[in-house]
This record gives sequence, C-alpha cells and structure tokens, in this order.
Amino acid sequence: MVLAVVLVLIGLGVLTLGVRDLSRVRRLRREGLRAVGTVTAHELRPSGSSSIVVDYRDDLGVPHRMTSPLSSYLPTVGVGEPVTVRYVPGEPASAHLDDRRENTLGTAGLVVLGVGFTVAGVALALRGG
Repeated sequence: MVLAVVLVLIGLGVLTLGVRDLSRVRRLRREGLRAVGTVTAHELRPSGSSSIVVDYRDDLGVPHRMTSPLSSYLPTVGVGEPVTVRYVPGEPASAHLDDRRENTLGTAGLVVLGVGFTVAGVALALRGG
C-alpha cells in the first residue's frame, strides 16, 4: 500500500509539472512576441549532452541570452544559425525557442508520465498492494 501511495504522489507531482508547463506554453503562444536570435554556443551538460544557447534582442532592442532546457547528444542547430525565440514582453526569463520539440514534447512527456504513475499507483492500491 505504501508503494501505491508513493506512485500516486509521484504521478500527481509530475502531472502538476506538466500542467504548469502547458500553461507556460499557452501563455507564450497567447502573449509572447517572437524575436530572431542566433545560436552562440552549445552548453555541455554533466550527462555529456548539450543545450542550445541563444542571443536575441527583445522588442526594445535589449540584448538577452537564453539556454534551452532541452539537451541532446547531437545538436539540432549549429552555432551561428538563426532561430526564433518567443518571450513575454518584460519577462526575459520566459524566453523559449519557438520550436515544436521544445514546447510540446517535454510537456506531453510530463503529462503522460504523470498519468502513468498515477494510474499505476491507483491500480496497485485497488489490487491491495
């Protein structure tokens, strides 16, 4: 029974993160502005993968730098290449690459994982485990 409770709690926590991320993506789509940025580096992660680092200017011309929260072992965009960034005006920390993989795969993964853990916990509890 303890394992079932732990699975449900983990599932609900991950599901909450997924819903929060979905809310962020929707807000960026609704209120966000687009800016063209340039990939300036690939930041190496402890796992050996790397994230894209982008420099861009907001609508007021103020320079900003953002690092993608996603990483991969084979960078999908090379240094010096242009990318589109979406951000909420006045909130440079809201910036994310305007890319389907960046904005939907992670969110969908969190939701699916959260539902999976929650369902597994409930099923285990119903079986008496």
